[in-house]
Amino acid sequence: MYPSLPLGPLSLPTAQILAIVAAWFGLSVMARVGRRLRLDADMIWNLGTIAFAAGVIVARLSHAVQFWGVYRAEPLLLISIRPGGLLLWPGVVGALIAGYLYLIRVGVDPRPVAIAAVFGLLAGGVVLEISNFLTGAVVGTMGVPPGTPSWLLSFAGGSFDAVLSQTSSTRHPVALYRAIGMMLIVGGSLVWGNWGRPGRLAGQAVLALALLRLFADGFAADSRLLGSLRVTQVAALVAAAGLALMLARTVDRQGQPQSAGNSEEGGNSSAR
Repeated sequence: MYPSLPLGPLSLPTAQILAIVAAWFGLSVMARVGRRLRLDADMIWNLGTIAFAAGVIVARLSHAVQFWGVYRAEPLLLISIRPGGLLLWPGVVGALIAGYLYLIRVGVDPRPVAIAAVFGLLAGGVVLEISNFLTGAVVGTMGVPPGTPSWLLSFAGGSFDAVLSQTSSTRHPVALYRAIGMMLIVGGSLVWGNWGRPGRLAGQAVLALALLRLFADGFAADSRLLGSLRVTQVAALVAAAGLALMLARTVDRQGQPQSAGNSEEGGNSSAR
């Protein structure tokens, strides 16, 4: 487990530093995808910066409201952001609202921005999962991952054993499974994706993410169970089924017969 990263005489907190790297990398990928969708890269960077700042502020204030007694006694703690000092979902809602208001202000259609954001979030998620692996935030079940190089097993085993004080066993690097999977989803979409239908491509990417979580979360050690499945797996299964149904209804209809009205209109046009 590596809670801090050495940088010369300094020791930087791993989670916070990699969260900043994740935001930068996610916005970089989002800007690249945005150029394919004819979006201005500067607008995307401005959008991301505003949404990120608003999300952090709302998440911090929500945490302060939840523990108002503590912050009322020591108000200076409000500007001291520590791990666990942010509430996730209020921050997400605040970021979405701030981003949407910015798009309204600059007069940009939010739909292509949302498509670019899908790939940006996936790219940022790669870095966050690497952070989870390094800090031991996500712990895998016992067992040797099939086909994993011995050096990676030794590194992962030592990292997780430091967390659970079990030096004789190797655990599945669940966070690395997720990181590698998301990296393949983003890279495959950028290289081989059909950008003639970007909305469908984004749906396919989210479907691939749901299937990835359905597989990888089966090796997570500390997860709530719903029967024999983990709660995250059930959510991933439901999301995958819904996305598969939605994508099946939006298959490419090229080559199918036109409607009667269109055929008649085409006939009249040819007659003219």
